[in-house]
Amino acid sequence: MRSKAMLISAILAFSMLISGCKAPTASQLNEEGREEIQLCISVLDVTMREVIADYNRKSDQYEIVPLEYSGDISIEDWRRRIQLELTNEKGPDILSITALQGINMKPYAESGQFLDVTDFLAKQGNIIRAATEANTIDGRQYGIPFSFSLNTMVTSSSMATDRENWTKDYCMQKTEESNTAVFIGAPYGWTREEAGLYTLNVLGVGMAGIQLFVNEEQGISSFEQQEFIDMLEFAKQYSDPVSGESIKRKQTSGEKFCTTIGLGNFSDFWYCNALFGGKPVYMGYPSPLGGVHQIIVNSFYINAASSHKDGALDFMRYLLTEEVLRKLVTEHGEFPVNQTLLESLWQEAQKECISTETGYEKNGIFYSPRLMTDEEERIFWEMLKDPIYYQWENDIWDIIWEEALPFFYGEKAAAEVAKIVDSKVQLYLDERK
Repeated sequence: MRSKAMLISAILAFSMLISGCKAPTASQLNEEGREEIQLCISVLDVTMREVIADYNRKSDQYEIVPLEYSGDISIEDWRRRIQLELTNEKGPDILSITALQGINMKPYAESGQFLDVTDFLAKQGNIIRAATEANTIDGRQYGIPFSFSLNTMVTSSSMATDRENWTKDYCMQKTEESNTAVFIGAPYGWTREEAGLYTLNVLGVGMAGIQLFVNEEQGISSFEQQEFIDMLEFAKQYSDPVSGESIKRKQTSGEKFCTTIGLGNFSDFWYCNALFGGKPVYMGYPSPLGGVHQIIVNSFYINAASSHKDGALDFMRYLLTEEVLRKLVTEHGEFPVNQTLLESLWQEAQKECISTETGYEKNGIFYSPRLMTDEEERIFWEMLKDPIYYQWENDIWDIIWEEALPFFYGEKAAAEVAKIVDSKVQLYLDERK
């Protein structure tokens, strides 16, 4: 269990271990008289490196100094070092969440380590609401988004129903009635046992905003009930038994109920179209309220203890310009958070597309470039209405992962796992009161 208190304790305990490692130094005026702003990211790709270089050439007041993982110590140790510095009100001026452990910014924002950028974002304007809400706590924003992608579940018209009816109960019942062997396939590289946990997560256990067995407001856990036991049994029976086998064969043969899809560029729609014979149905993930889509937002966070906040915000302002965003998303294969630019890119995709002689191939499925359709545009904007923020890691899901894995290995019964999970989650909730 990784509660905030335990996390901070672990970081402090780790300080002795890494004391001999060279830590990032505080930003200083360089020889040209410019403030050096440290930007911390685990891996700095070519495009972002070019953006930083362009900014440094244009700015006469600030210089962005990248701080990336160098490999001199393990990536875990490097991230703990950054966490320790933040805890001690030090560290880089700008951080990507990849420079920290996990993908959840909430603990850092709640403990005051990330700068409140609500007013800054309001002045930028024209940023899609779904992107800003991904970094929002109690109405305040703590991250500066620049690009995003979407995750959703896609199925065939024979499996789908109205989105409002797309609940975990419907999915489980329909899977059993249709005689499919697999509800949904796990990501590439996952083991058969982990595939069961993936299925459990997709059904709504552990996903941000759709936890079915936890009332965090009242501090009550209810995993020790037949509903959760049934979900465990279902996840074990209908998880993907063969890793790496043809996705197209399983989907077209009816062996698999649905597929998770990441949408980061226009060609992903072409892929879905080819996978489902021209009739994909974008249902979203099952929830008590019907199908919902996930948004994955790429953001930078500013160290609240930084003495160079103005410089950090100046670079963020540059990053959010339409010219720079277009360069980033074109190279990264993502969507920009700027509403005007996003609309412009979609209009361009309806009039012109990049042509290739051979087309594209993904998971054994071949598809060719084409113009986007009005229907695909409608689907895309619908996904952006009320998506949930992608958050795979959280304390409660960590408990479920650890305690339920023995069930998928056949070492414990579902009822026993449900009892243990309920007890440990309840203890976690009690500690937070």
